Amino acid sequence: MGDKIEWRQVIARRRVASKGPSVSVLTRLSLKYRILIGLLTAAIAAAGIISTAQLKQELMPSMEIPQGFVTATLDGASPDVMVSEVTEPIENALRAVSEVQSVTSTTSEGFAQIIVAWSFDADKSQVEADLRAAVESTEAVRPESSTAELMTFSLDALPVLTLGASSDTDTATLSKTLTDTVVPALSQVDGVQNVQVSGAREERVEISLRQADVDALKIDTAMIEPTLTAAGLVLPAGDVTGGSGEISVQVGSQLDTLDAIRALPFTTEDSTVLLSQFADVDLKEVPPTSLSRVNGAETLTLSITKAADASTVSVAHGVTEKLTEITPTLPSNVVFTEIENQAPYIEQSIHDLSVEGGLGLLFAVLVIFLFLASFRSTIVAAISIPMSLLITMVGLNVGEYSLNILTLGALTIAVGRVVDDSIVVIENIKRRQGDGALTIEGIVGSVGQVAGAITASTLTTVAVFLPIAFVGDIVGQLFRPFAVTVSIALIASLVVALTIVPVFAYWMLRRPSKPMKRERFIRARAAQTAWAARQEASAERRWARQAEKLEAKNAKREQRGKSLLPVPASASGVVHARGDGEEGSSYDGLQRVFVPILDATLRHPRRTIAAALALLLLTGVGATALRSDFLGSMGDETIVVEQKLAQGTTIEQSLASAEKLEAVLATKDSVETFVSSIGASGASAFAGGGGDTSITVIPVEGQDAETVANSLRADFGGLSDVGEVTVTTAASSALASDVQLAIQGNDADALSQAATQLSDAVKDLPGVTAVTNDLSTGGNVVVVDVDRSKAAGFGYTQATVGQAVSAALNGTPLGSVRLEGVDRDIVIAPTQGPVALDQLALMQLPVTAVQQQRAIQDATDAFTDEQEAKAEEQQAEATEQMQQTVNDAVEARDTVSSQLSELQTQLETLQTAPLTPAVPDAGSAMTPEQAAQAERDAQIAALTDAITQAESGIEQANAGVDAAVKAQEDMAAQTLEAQETQARQEGLVDTKATPIRLGDIAAVREETTPSAITRNDGARQVTVSITPADGQLGTVTESVYAATDSLTLPAGVTFVVGGASADQNESFEQLGMAMLLAIVLVFLIMVATFRSLMQPLILLVSVPFAATGAVALLLLTDTPLGLPSLIGLLMLIGIVVTNAIVLIDLINHIRERGASVHDAIVHGTRLRLRPILMTAAATIFALVPMSLGLTGGGVFISRPLAIVVIGGLMSSTLLTLVLVPVLYSSVERRADRRAAKRAARAERKAEAAARKKALTASPAAS
Repeated sequence: MGDKIEWRQVIARRRVASKGPSVSVLTRLSLKYRILIGLLTAAIAAAGIISTAQLKQELMPSMEIPQGFVTATLDGASPDVMVSEVTEPIENALRAVSEVQSVTSTTSEGFAQIIVAWSFDADKSQVEADLRAAVESTEAVRPESSTAELMTFSLDALPVLTLGASSDTDTATLSKTLTDTVVPALSQVDGVQNVQVSGAREERVEISLRQADVDALKIDTAMIEPTLTAAGLVLPAGDVTGGSGEISVQVGSQLDTLDAIRALPFTTEDSTVLLSQFADVDLKEVPPTSLSRVNGAETLTLSITKAADASTVSVAHGVTEKLTEITPTLPSNVVFTEIENQAPYIEQSIHDLSVEGGLGLLFAVLVIFLFLASFRSTIVAAISIPMSLLITMVGLNVGEYSLNILTLGALTIAVGRVVDDSIVVIENIKRRQGDGALTIEGIVGSVGQVAGAITASTLTTVAVFLPIAFVGDIVGQLFRPFAVTVSIALIASLVVALTIVPVFAYWMLRRPSKPMKRERFIRARAAQTAWAARQEASAERRWARQAEKLEAKNAKREQRGKSLLPVPASASGVVHARGDGEEGSSYDGLQRVFVPILDATLRHPRRTIAAALALLLLTGVGATALRSDFLGSMGDETIVVEQKLAQGTTIEQSLASAEKLEAVLATKDSVETFVSSIGASGASAFAGGGGDTSITVIPVEGQDAETVANSLRADFGGLSDVGEVTVTTAASSALASDVQLAIQGNDADALSQAATQLSDAVKDLPGVTAVTNDLSTGGNVVVVDVDRSKAAGFGYTQATVGQAVSAALNGTPLGSVRLEGVDRDIVIAPTQGPVALDQLALMQLPVTAVQQQRAIQDATDAFTDEQEAKAEEQQAEATEQMQQTVNDAVEARDTVSSQLSELQTQLETLQTAPLTPAVPDAGSAMTPEQAAQAERDAQIAALTDAITQAESGIEQANAGVDAAVKAQEDMAAQTLEAQETQARQEGLVDTKATPIRLGDIAAVREETTPSAITRNDGARQVTVSITPADGQLGTVTESVYAATDSLTLPAGVTFVVGGASADQNESFEQLGMAMLLAIVLVFLIMVATFRSLMQPLILLVSVPFAATGAVALLLLTDTPLGLPSLIGLLMLIGIVVTNAIVLIDLINHIRERGASVHDAIVHGTRLRLRPILMTAAATIFALVPMSLGLTGGGVFISRPLAIVVIGGLMSSTLLTLVLVPVLYSSVERRADRRAAKRAARAERKAEAAARKKALTASPAAS
């Protein structure tokens, strides 16, 4: 029979994995240089304490949100125009970026906000650069006056501290005090990045044009903005050499006073005039668009943000201390009210988790002490907890991680796990030591025996966190620091267990423990001997039954010519090696209880496996009853009240409505503080509401937020004229926990109808606390419907018409100036005050370039026509004058001819008349007749000559005078006409077009339209948000699907369920894949450890049974299944196999020495029972405070995780001690039988070969 056992020992040695690489050198070196190890321990502890003090304290890990915001403006543009002219081009450009996943926009009048999302694993800086380039590329297709700016978001940009400030003076004076004194003081606090004052009644510089003066001085108002910009520039102009060296030269000065602005010169065609000559320049209060109030009183708010590398707690404390210091020096009794402060919640969470971790550490140490029953051994084992945690603190500090509820929760959870390796080491040292003295060789041997097992078990636990690195979205962002923290702690615990623990064991456990009293020793030895005898008898009976069955089977097999099955030689085949410490290991109380149970399960493997499968099936059934959640409640007791009012509500009306809600809040004893944000600063700022209100309510400490919220819902429900009021808790809305119905379609009316249908269908579902939608409320608005053809004829577009209307009603922004150290907006005051609808159509529009060119062309054409008419008139006049000259000449000729005829008649008469004798002159020889005749002749001649000469002279004189006068008049007229013509021709370029009225190119009417348009990936969308009660996300999601499946929506309308539900599904899928990958990694590590494929598969059987306890405990505590619970299940994959690894490693070790499968299982399991139960109990009890949520800090993550780990560890530990040995026995026995068959066949072949050889040799010999 002994021969038959020999092959089993050989094959066992060949098949069973040998121990992994020895780490005895590390332990031996540590013991050799134990003084150095002691010094290093002290140094590491000091470094850990220093690192703990240096770690930033935050609420959550730093997360880069993969989203960008593009804000676009186009003054005066309606939502429809904004969509077509601005939003769509930007959306198309953003969607063209390869990393972009979705583009969602909300467009209101003159404003659009576009949210672009990309994957978490994308390079943020590269994506930002691509998005910025995409936005810039739209400048060519967007209206010239539109603007677009890209911004990104990070959790570090949120204010760490928000304060309300009030005083006895007006808000303007208070704002100046804060800006001049408080802001500079707070900005000097270490870590403060920005201090912003909001809520003040701002002032701006208004330029009110006097239109009569503008027209009289011929001012081009379009030159006001560039003139202001150019006048305010200060330009460097180089350097000059002075007495002290080179001196910089700058040209110009800034506009820093109102007088400087009033004295701004403008050049006209006639002269240079000052701005004050045609406009009034004054500093006026900006009409408020939002109000901030604290406890019903108007206040200013101070928002303090920190630098990215600063600690939230340090910054908040620094700001508080600085305020305490400067407040007494401020005038007007300035009072600061704390609105929001992250520091107390962070400190409370850290304190609570630290307390839970401390309690867990205490419980773990007590468990160790109860099992080891030795104070010194407990101290040695427990030293790994603080050392591992301090090493982790150093690692976190080096890795630039912060101390937050995730990393601290990881440390708290690691408290029970980091002691496991040390427990196994110290228990093995103690067991092998027995009653003898502890030596260095004994410690090295004890550590070496378990080093491979604890290394493999630690690596498997760390390996399960590797897949977290590949999990995207918020799961990876949140839990990656958690995984890093746990991994560092576990690796540190392994190093401590292999180095520091052996050294401290040598120092503290060298002296053998105090011997037991003789009487007690005799009683214990007698009880042990009796129990051992019973066990031995039981083993002998069991062996006899097995041997009888095997002999019967061998008889049948022998008849059939088959190989015989091996029969063990005795009931115990354990061969102890000297120095193991196992030869004297007696059964303790735990082993006495457990070994019979194990023996029974080994005798009935099929029943055991069937019971385990039934339990697994029951686990699956129980899992279906679990509630599901995403991240759960963060424990924030803040309440948010949203008030939605009708479109067009003025800020005064919004204030009146908000005061009704504030009056209710003021009467509530359960409310400590409430902060109201009224108007555009509220939730409706980007939805076009402008008059909505958001009130943040902080209950009195100790009050349940949900109870207070229910009370407020009831009170608000009885109010009238307060619009639509929604009350939610911040805890229920944390991290996007709403289920969202994204409704898409092209018809606005159909979308509105579908949103109403879906809201009505889900508002009364169980677990639903609030239902809201982002459908813009339809209100009475004035629509200016521009006739594009007519507008284009005058040079207008829809956008320019909108800008003109906006400028007339709201003014024209011109930028900003810095007056007395304060930046002030500067605007041209609106030319129209509030007008009636019928007056709006009569509003004059600014003259366009097309109109101006057309007016000049019309004036030029009119001038040309007039000149041509004048030329024709002048030609006609010239012809008429010529004819008149001819007529005058003819008339003059006729007159002269008549006169000549008369003179000739007179002359003829005179000549024929008888002569009268005359007395001749004395001395004359003539006769009287002759004298008379001579006298007549002389008279006739003289008369004739005189008349002729006189007439000729008069005619010539008159003709000369007339010609001169005419020439002079013609010259003067021509000169004047030429001057007038030149002046008119030069004045054509200054021709001013006549403005048209708005009604000439547009229809002005009143109608109901949405104030904002929401689009998702190019399609119009309305979102219905459903807020579930705490832990009801999965239930509400299922109910929503059931309630909406049967709805018939309008044609062309579709919807999908998203929000937290989609995030939950995606995260669950990713974590499911991470679990599968973790199982693969664990399997690979175990294959490398055991050098076997079958044994790692046996160990993996314990993994699904971890879910048994986890599901059971989740159901018992009514805890929903969420991301923290799944992270706990992921941890369990690595934790539960550690016990199995330690167990199987020892069983294999025993089998290597020749023991049978059954004996190795029983002996190995009883020896590993104590360390397995110790490690499990230490981990479980360390997590008990966290699972109970005794302090409440970080409970939304730590409590579900702790519950899952406790439940899973309880079930998996029990099943590891029972089911794994049964499966191991079944597999190994089957393997032994196959090996025996192969050995028998080989033996028969060898015998046959020997006989053949003998037969061959016999003839030869003969």
